Amino acid sequence: MKKLKASLSLFQITFLGVGTMVGAGIYVLVGKVAGLSGGLSLWAFIAAALIVSFSAYSHGFLAKHIPNSAGAAEYVNRAFHSSHLTLAVGLGVLLTGVVSSAALVNGFYGYLSELIILPQWIVITGLTGILFLTAAQAVNTSANFAVAITFLELLGLMLVIIFSKSGNFEPELQGPSWSFNNIQLIMAGAFVAFYAYVGFEDMVNLAEEVERPERTMLPAVMLALTLTTILYISVAWVALHSLPLKQLAESDAPFAVMLAHSPWMANAISIIGLVAIINGALVQILMGSRMLFGLSRDGRLPSFLNTLSRKHIPINATIVVTALVWIFALALPLITLAKLTSGIILVVFALVNVSAVVIALQKKHYTAVAIAVTGTVLSILFVVAGVSGSQ
Repeated sequence: MKKLKASLSLFQITFLGVGTMVGAGIYVLVGKVAGLSGGLSLWAFIAAALIVSFSAYSHGFLAKHIPNSAGAAEYVNRAFHSSHLTLAVGLGVLLTGVVSSAALVNGFYGYLSELIILPQWIVITGLTGILFLTAAQAVNTSANFAVAITFLELLGLMLVIIFSKSGNFEPELQGPSWSFNNIQLIMAGAFVAFYAYVGFEDMVNLAEEVERPERTMLPAVMLALTLTTILYISVAWVALHSLPLKQLAESDAPFAVMLAHSPWMANAISIIGLVAIINGALVQILMGSRMLFGLSRDGRLPSFLNTLSRKHIPINATIVVTALVWIFALALPLITLAKLTSGIILVVFALVNVSAVVIALQKKHYTAVAIAVTGTVLSILFVVAGVSGSQ
């Protein structure tokens, strides 16, 4: 059986996860969440983090015991031994990665427009070409590139947190209450904010390429989620104190607006936002190509998708995923892509959590069983709440 080379460390895989989540969400969506949840936006991010934590644990637990590039698809296969369900989950995860990456490419265009105006199709085509060339490098090269960008992303967030100028208005922050209307507002925003946490599940598709995954994967997933949550809550609080809700909700590059009092910082954050978005999209492409490789290697998809390049990269799978990202980025707007990503991945999370219940019972890990059951229920409820809240 063809195997990928194990060379990634705990440090690399953790910050790949952080970089994907940060690039995927906060640089692009903080204003969109404000448009849905208003003064309750901070609580929308907190709700999304709480809900996702249970599924994150289940992914880390399964990656620890089943390090496989097919990730969620292989977990479902081990739990239910159903070829059809396994393929459906694999394609669902692939679609999530493609749609998420397409949303990021759209977000890239929004930040680039703060600096220079170019036709959208040229920007999208050029960026997807760059992403393909980077993803086609040896995994250590791609990972080191992504980790370096992650630290640039974190620098950008620190600029926003420290230097954003408080607005001359009373922030419309609200504390949570149990009123049905407020819960609906929180969950509507959380359904989109959830997209900002998409990324930790990508880590498990790289488990075959991680050194000692049985000791590395679970701590890496939980550490990445914890660091990201702290950053998101801090940035959301600052954003709600820096701009009126209407202006925050309408901006495609909110951080640049928050730093507009300092032109060089506004330009710097726009550039960092561009790079952050590239990072998030890159890791999604790496994940998607590994998913196709794993499904193809197991005989569930055509064999040409498990072709490895001289750099030990699934090259044909990378070409296919990049082409799909290009098509989706041209076809759909950002908010539609974000909602579609959240809906698909929550269904996949529910199935992964159920798989974790089955496998944890087999291994008599009863704490993992309880966490996975909670993750299953929350994922299902979150889909229902998100759909009803967006109507």
